[in-house]
Amino acid sequence: PERGAVMLLDVENLRIKFSTIRGETEAVKGISFGIGEDESVAIVGESGSGKTVTAMSLTRLLPPPPTCTVEGKILYRGKNIAEMDNAELRKVRGREIAYIFQEPSTSLNPVFSIGYQIAEAVKLHFPEEKNVREKVVEALAEVGIRNPGLRYDSYPYELSGGMQQRAMIAMALACRPRLLVADEPTTALDVTIQKQIIDLLKDLRKKRGMSLLLITHNFGIISELCERVVVMFRGEAVE
Repeated sequence: PERGAVMLLDVENLRIKFSTIRGETEAVKGISFGIGEDESVAIVGESGSGKTVTAMSLTRLLPPPPTCTVEGKILYRGKNIAEMDNAELRKVRGREIAYIFQEPSTSLNPVFSIGYQIAEAVKLHFPEEKNVREKVVEALAEVGIRNPGLRYDSYPYELSGGMQQRAMIAMALACRPRLLVADEPTTALDVTIQKQIIDLLKDLRKKRGMSLLLITHNFGIISELCERVVVMFRGEAVE
């Protein structure tokens, strides 16, 4: 970030190791990067370069030791996430840092309606909210889902891949996070829908003034969304 910029997230010398039957594997080898307020940053690299585990480590979504060991500092608004207790961490996950994953069909629960799943996230972080359904319908409308009142009661299998991803974005944004982590958000979609999702993320960022961390192997979408890029290769930030 520019000198003097307010840092939202600061990752210092992050190392992630996994224990396997063949011994210890270091997936991320001491990378450092930061994301400022209202800034968009991309982490790019080929499959297996350590992008996704880096994103998952930001809110301690990786398996606990000894399966996985995380070293280094992850500072969110000056607080070390590694030192947060479970209550503090729950407030950060979803409420402050929200995720969109690459496969909406596997991220959404097939036995609950779209609206119900988004409403559960809202209730968790805003227990005082009385008009939950209204808030969810507003979120669905904001991401461009037509007839959001009807779609509230739709199940994931009734939506196309593009609509499922829009529902996932609505779920992530319903709690108004400061940082959105989008992990390969367009990989499972065709080119036309990819463009629509990128345009949607760009518009929402501008409207909400939130920060974005985009994880991708697609260099083609970076220039439209991101101001800075971290290039990863075999667990290292090479550029």
